[in-house]
Order: sequence, then C-alpha cells, then structure tokens
Amino acid sequence: MGVLGRAAIAAAVVFLLVGFSAASVGAATPQKAGMAELMLSYNSSNGMIGNSWWQGAVALSTLETYQQATADTSYNYAISNAFNDNKSGDFENSYMDDTGWWGLAWLQAYDITGQSQYLQMAETDANYIHQYWDSTCGGGVWWNTSETYKNAIPNELFLELTAGLHNRIPDDTTYLSWANSEWSWFEGSGMINGSELVNDGLTASCANNGETTWTYNQGVILAGLAELYTATGNSSLLTEAESIANAAISHLTSGGVLVESCEPSSCDQDQQSFKGIFVRDLEKMATTAGTSQFTSFLQAQASSIEANDTNSSNQLGLLWTGPVADLTSYSQASAEDALVASLG
Repeated sequence: MGVLGRAAIAAAVVFLLVGFSAASVGAATPQKAGMAELMLSYNSSNGMIGNSWWQGAVALSTLETYQQATADTSYNYAISNAFNDNKSGDFENSYMDDTGWWGLAWLQAYDITGQSQYLQMAETDANYIHQYWDSTCGGGVWWNTSETYKNAIPNELFLELTAGLHNRIPDDTTYLSWANSEWSWFEGSGMINGSELVNDGLTASCANNGETTWTYNQGVILAGLAELYTATGNSSLLTEAESIANAAISHLTSGGVLVESCEPSSCDQDQQSFKGIFVRDLEKMATTAGTSQFTSFLQAQASSIEANDTNSSNQLGLLWTGPVADLTSYSQASAEDALVASLG
C-alpha cells in the first residue's frame, strides 16, 4: 500500500474517532431531549411556554431547574422574554396561587442571573398576596380576590416565597415574620390530616374539607419548609417535611411510581402539572436536608418515564407508569421535572 493510501486510512480513522467522540459528548440525555421537546411549545410572541398562565410559570421553573441542574443555558432567552413581555401586569391576577407561581419563578431567575429586577418582582408578588391575609379561620391568605376559599396551595406558595425572599434579602425581617406566621397558621389549620397528607383546603367553618390530597399540595409544602429551615435553622421543619414526603410516597404511588388520583382518564389540564411539582420540590427539600433517603424514589420516577412514558419524538405523557398518553406541554414539563430531579 502506498503512502497516500496509508495517509487516507489514517485520516479516516482520526475522523471516525473524533466524530464518535463529538457525537458522544453531544448525545442528548433524556433531560436534554425532554427539554428540547418542551420548548417546541414556546411562544415567542408572548414569552410563554404553553397556553396556560399559571402553568407557564411552572414550565418556566422547569426550564430554570433544568438549567441549574445541567448548566445548559440554551434556553436562557425564555427567562428574560417572559419577564419583559409580561412585566407590565406585575404577574398578578385574581388568584393568589397564580401570582405565587410567578413570584417563585422570578425568585429562581434571580438565583440564576443575579439581576435585581427579578428579585424586586418576587417581592411585588409577595406583597400583593399578603394583602389577602386576614383573620378568617385564624389567618392565612385567600385563594382569590373573591375571598371565598382558604386552601392549601396559595398558602404553601406564600410560605416558600416569603421564606425564600428572606433568604435572599440581607437584613430582612418582614418576609421572615410573614413566613413564620404562615407556617404557624398552616400547621394548626387542620389541612395536614392524620395520615400526614395535605388535603385541598378548609370548609366554610374552617375545618379540613377532606378533599383530594393532590400531589402538588404535598410538594410545595416541602419546598416551603426547606426555605424556612434555611432561614431559621429549626430542624423540626425538615422532620415535618420528611414525614409529609414519606406519606405521599406511601399513599400516592403505584409500584413506587407517582399516580395522580384522577388518572388514567379524568385529569384536567391543571392536574397534568401536579406530579412534576411534587418531585421538583421533593428534590429541593432533600438537597436542603442533605438526605439521600429519597434518591432511589426520584430515580425510579425517571426510569419509569424513560421506559414507559416516552415516545420516539421524546414526548412525555401524563401517565408515568405508561402508556404514553395525553401529550401536552403540561405533561411534558411535569415529566421533565422528574427527569431533572433524578440528577440529584
């Protein structure tokens, strides 16, 4: 064989090796592939992921959590675009939980960017929600401006948001006071039932209404307690959070995988987001507590999604145990949260 022939073979080998290495490095992980698919739902005209206001905030937090976990900044533009396209309304509406989701998204954006505009918006949203705290049922914020229902989710979000603000604002006393008042009220409200699960809310007579123990109500309280523990150092907060987490894993799973009570066929659009919120916040609490007791559970969720709830286009459905069904941006963001949470 001539010199030129040998050179050609050598060049081909180098090309194959380099090409293989580059392909390996750039190979899409389940998290990366799931995020790319989610961003097909991004609307550049309004900066939103999907078509739901509150779930747009949740999906933005999915993106932010993905970025924090993987250091992939490919979608960083979506943070600033969502803010700039919608900031004129301060991300407030007549529902305190909607406002709370956006406040938390901006708190997370501040963590990522260090830009004060995001922290200031989170403060604005917390201050707005606090206007709807009163003495009915001994305290707590109302679900909406009509003041007809005191329930778990807006109060859990208010706890996480206010404790989180305290942890990021030097010399704060106001938000810590609000956070402590929120947890004191919530703990005594009766919404945490005898099984250590959080029911949906209170009756008009201020008793636990016995309504559904949605997965997200078990999740947001974990993140709220983690933030309050960071603020106070009170380890009993983590003890309570771990009890709620273990109760949820015990009661709200099938074969070790989360199943919403409305599955397989009666979940509405809102409920498609719930499980992802739980696992995202479980991972946050576990990291804060420095515990590995939930690691295998989080990995099991991702493994089931990869094996049973992912199609050839990397679309992720509602049913983490399979089959692939109800494909929306909301099911995509929720399952993506689980894939990211498994990274630890």
